[in-house]
Amino acid sequence: MATIIEALLAAIDHHQSGRLAEAATLYGRILEADPEQPDAAQFLGVLHAQTGRPADGARLLRRSLALRPDSAGGHSNLAGARQTMGDAAAAEAGYARALRLDPQLADAHASRAAALRDLNRVPEATCSAQRALALLPASADALVNLAETALAGGRAAAAERAARRAAALAPESPAARMMLGSACAAQKRWDEAEAAYRAALDLAPGYGAAWGNLGSLLAGQGRFDEALAAFAAAEGCGFSGPSLCAARGGALLAMARPVEALADFDRVLEARPGDAGMRWNRGFARLLAGDCEGGWPEFDWRRHDARAEPPWRRFVQPTWSGGDIAGRTILLYAEQGLGDTLQFVRYVPLVAERGARVILEVQPPLMSVLSGLPGVERLIARGDPLPDFDLECPLMSLPRAFGTKLDDLPAAVPYLRPDPQRAVAWSKRLADGPGLRVGLVWAGNPRFPGDALRSPRLAGLRPVLGVPGVRFFGLQKGPGREDLEGVVMPPSFTDLGPDIADFSDTAAIMANLDLVISSCTGPAHLAGALGVPVWVVLPLSPDWRWLLGREDSPWYPTARLFRQTRVGDWTEVAGRVADALRAAALTT
Repeated sequence: MATIIEALLAAIDHHQSGRLAEAATLYGRILEADPEQPDAAQFLGVLHAQTGRPADGARLLRRSLALRPDSAGGHSNLAGARQTMGDAAAAEAGYARALRLDPQLADAHASRAAALRDLNRVPEATCSAQRALALLPASADALVNLAETALAGGRAAAAERAARRAAALAPESPAARMMLGSACAAQKRWDEAEAAYRAALDLAPGYGAAWGNLGSLLAGQGRFDEALAAFAAAEGCGFSGPSLCAARGGALLAMARPVEALADFDRVLEARPGDAGMRWNRGFARLLAGDCEGGWPEFDWRRHDARAEPPWRRFVQPTWSGGDIAGRTILLYAEQGLGDTLQFVRYVPLVAERGARVILEVQPPLMSVLSGLPGVERLIARGDPLPDFDLECPLMSLPRAFGTKLDDLPAAVPYLRPDPQRAVAWSKRLADGPGLRVGLVWAGNPRFPGDALRSPRLAGLRPVLGVPGVRFFGLQKGPGREDLEGVVMPPSFTDLGPDIADFSDTAAIMANLDLVISSCTGPAHLAGALGVPVWVVLPLSPDWRWLLGREDSPWYPTARLFRQTRVGDWTEVAGRVADALRAAALTT
């Protein structure tokens, strides 16, 4: 017995010192000598869970608990393995059981907070994290957990304060540095976040989670090769599982490699089949790859994502999914950006043709331009009271309801038309002068997560302004107009932004232009819906609706697409646009 105890103590020393292979070997030898040694089974189970083998770990932990069923630590460790496997509900139940056995088990309170976060029970998670800290007020680990809980609750500044306290208490703690990096990243302080992640890795080069977080940060900055290398390093350190696959899948999707991304998303869903956000990602990837049949059902999972901001709307009325609708009243409503609404209102007349009475709810800025849309019985601004209706359907779910495929898109244009009086008024203003009349839009909504990659800004399109024989008209509204401050524009450029009151004005201007050049934002969709020639400049990995590897769009017959060939390189794109514009000007 003394020999086994000595061996167990040596194995624990190896384990705590990071000599995991030696620890695993010794734990295994102890269990060969005494298969009913509960501590060896428990600690080997913990080691397996830590090194990417949570299922093996859970098996050994269950074996340990069979020998010692009232072990609070054993139940907490088994819960940790289940959490690593992505089963947050079982993990939370396990932590709760451990705490019934030992309410003072600070680690269980801390870990339960993480499980509660995964279940989107953030207030309860905060309480658990605070309880852990109350039990261990000078614990850097408890502070790290409190920081993570604050971050899950959207309180990045509070998370940063807790992480900095943890780092001050334990300067050699890689977890504190990593948490600080995540708090900085949540506040878009990318350089500080990267520095904190790298500081964590300086302290612990084998810290797989830090490699994974660094990979996600690099991917978000468009540094994809570095991101994939970081993900590979994470796996090399034994850090694998749903979180890594989700991050790498997102990076691959951002690299315009949707098929490879799907493989990672599928791995996540094997562990977390009810993950609505991941199914939404999978729908995005399928649609980007041109798989409408497989994409629309997955894309509809967006409505079940409890983490979405703002939250998805819930109605007591059933969602229309394509059945008989004659004589019934349906609410069709905008759900995401202005461009999404402009793209998918094309389905509204088709719903009305099936005999439905259509109530259309849209964002207030689009009320004027959509006022004449055929098939609409009543147009309502989002936020105004809703009348009675029988069925509901968000606009972006209509393609699924109609069974839309790439070869049968409802792509007849124009399906929107400008106000005739405004069009005449703008015609008089834009008529003077020779040459092509070209509208220019260079920036989208900065609140969109990928806007920094999709918007070329004025500087990115500046080479286009040098094409002779062209009159350029700035159509930029809102964010992006600051690009004009302190910049000397050529005489061929006229800024119309200050005089554009709403989208109806933009539509009337576009009706008097020969061409619109735009980034991926609302005006590009407006031009396409009006049947106006539109050239859309796209990042390397575009939004799913633009597909991959083609210069045309099945959604907009008058569109021509100019794609990046390298992440962030708008100069090459602008050069091709300028060449095409020069050729067009010569034929005018």
